[in-house]
Amino acid sequence: MLRRVAVLVVLVLLTETAPLEISLVYPAVPSLSHEFGAAAADIVVAVVSLSAAMSIPVTGRLADRLGIKRLMLACSGAFAAGSLLCALANGLPMLVAGRILQGAVGGLLSLSYALVRKVFPPSQVPLVLGVAATGIGVSGVAAPFLGGHLTDVYGFRGVFWFLLALVLVMLPCAALVLPGERPVPIVPAPRAGRSASRARQRLDMPGALLLGTALGAALTGVGRSSSAGWTAWEVPASLAAALLLGLVFVRRERRLARAGVEPAVDLELLTSPGMRSTLPLAALGTAVVAAVGFLLPQMVQDEQHIGALDAALWTFPLGMATLLGGPLGGVVARRHSPRHAALLATALLAAAALGLAVLPHDRPQIGLLVAVFGLGLGLQYSALSNLVTEAVPPTQAATGTALLAACSQLGAGAGVALLGGLRDTSGPASPAAYSLAYLACAACGALAFTTASLMRHGRTPATGGTGAPERRRDPNSPTTHAPSPTTKETPA
Repeated sequence: MLRRVAVLVVLVLLTETAPLEISLVYPAVPSLSHEFGAAAADIVVAVVSLSAAMSIPVTGRLADRLGIKRLMLACSGAFAAGSLLCALANGLPMLVAGRILQGAVGGLLSLSYALVRKVFPPSQVPLVLGVAATGIGVSGVAAPFLGGHLTDVYGFRGVFWFLLALVLVMLPCAALVLPGERPVPIVPAPRAGRSASRARQRLDMPGALLLGTALGAALTGVGRSSSAGWTAWEVPASLAAALLLGLVFVRRERRLARAGVEPAVDLELLTSPGMRSTLPLAALGTAVVAAVGFLLPQMVQDEQHIGALDAALWTFPLGMATLLGGPLGGVVARRHSPRHAALLATALLAAAALGLAVLPHDRPQIGLLVAVFGLGLGLQYSALSNLVTEAVPPTQAATGTALLAACSQLGAGAGVALLGGLRDTSGPASPAAYSLAYLACAACGALAFTTASLMRHGRTPATGGTGAPERRRDPNSPTTHAPSPTTKETPA
């Protein structure tokens, strides 16, 4: 019991790093703009989502094959190296390179969800997934104050020195506490001219990289549309490249599956009823969260003419409410259904965005609206993790949660670029410009609510994955899979 509590504490701390790398940097945007220019600051903010979207498919695939703990430690190490580069950056190229490395931590949240499923009994998984989401709330409480103080006193570099120190403290804790895993590879049937052991060792990393590049191209095109416009040559070129790479990826994965080679992503999993309804919901909900999170601290600073630290006093209820929303989402998913939690989450997100658009921005009203938004944010993380857990078999837990994280990164990038970018379409930022952006966020939240209401998946109480459908294949398919879990827990 104590070991499981220790694992949960470490997971909560690790899941803080993914939102902190974004939320700590938001208060530093004015400092970044002053040193590198506004356009460069936008690149520094957006490149993390781009890097995460490209690396998450590879991370999830390797985690199912090599073990979740190994990948979590590797991602944390890359994040530490990126934080050091950002802190020492003497120019924009070095800063962007560091942010690219920091993007490797984007898969930590999804890997944490997959590890919960392996460590805790199924009856506890829905609640534990909700508690694990409190890392988002902790970062929401701490980030505005930390980011504001570090930026006001040390400039943007102080933010990256803090992130480096944080991950260097957590790495040894994770290495000691998280359970190790002994990989048990999925065994394809042997093909003519190739032994079973050789087929078993084949890992389709090119396919995972192809999917990541397609996601990155899509995110680049959407991101550039807000600053360069949809008619700029790089926007349709990036989107066309994303479509082409996606088609090549699908064709490759189908060919490998017919040939008896383990694909990078099981297309049957990607198109299963549970995943094809959960992934669009994740993209829409995360777009609202990212856009409001991007706009809110800047709006408070612009309208109240205050610094980043003072603005944190206006927005801290968001993090406090997120701390409550995560566990509440786990309770709702277990007692009612993950879909109920998703409906409640999207309704709260849409209502809060609408309130920010139409109500006066007095301090009490801002506090109430961001608290409602934070409650929806915590509920959403818990609902999405439970929806994916109910949709994928244990042998593909990390792959399933990685696909969720990839769609969330796409949603976050699109939210900041398209929804948040509406603030700048009518010239300098003004209350009316912010209201327009928040109205778009409310509309996106309403679309997410509609998506959740139409879901056929997740309508029964969460089971912790015991009700997840096992992978079904054509009996004539040359690929067979061992029925045992992909990984086995061994002492750390």
